[in-house]
Amino acid sequence: MSTSDRDRWNEKYAQRKPVSNVEADEWLIEACGAIARLSSNEDSAKRAVDLACGLGHNSIWLAQQGWSVDGVDVSAEGLLLASQLAAPVDADVNWLEADLDDWMPEPDSYDLAVAFRFLDRETVPRVIAAGLRTGGWLIYETFAAGQLERPGSHIRNPAFTLAPGELPRLFPDFDVVDFREDDLEDRTVQRMLARRR
Repeated sequence: MSTSDRDRWNEKYAQRKPVSNVEADEWLIEACGAIARLSSNEDSAKRAVDLACGLGHNSIWLAQQGWSVDGVDVSAEGLLLASQLAAPVDADVNWLEADLDDWMPEPDSYDLAVAFRFLDRETVPRVIAAGLRTGGWLIYETFAAGQLERPGSHIRNPAFTLAPGELPRLFPDFDVVDFREDDLEDRTVQRMLARRR
């Protein structure tokens, strides 16, 4: 990510009013429920990484469920707001300011990788392949091409949306447990729950 992208995100978050309520994405909650049903007791909550975590609402929720979480984002301002959101609910998250273009996790260090509303077809699969252990889980949701046709969509560039059926193809070494292309009330997305072989 370029310095201008980092500056743009920092400016966006610096102008944002603090929020007091923390709600995880519905797909994260649903997919974690499926993981709990599909996993044995020895697969109980361990280490998770939330890529491009923004204000950290998913990281905070995961920490509240017992995960040890690294929330990674390029924006120092966003992570400051995230840490302020985490404090009153006593969620212990390790906030990491890092550019995913340059950041590489320790090999096989995570049991769960989460990515929401962020698409980088090279970087995200590379980071996940490096950091997610065999048998680890991936929960992903990002914008599908239909988002471009929604009135008032902030996305104008087709490169920032997924073509039909594209998300599973970005992760060929994963077994897809659930994949959907959903038109939701406020967005059009692809959602995937997958497990690394």
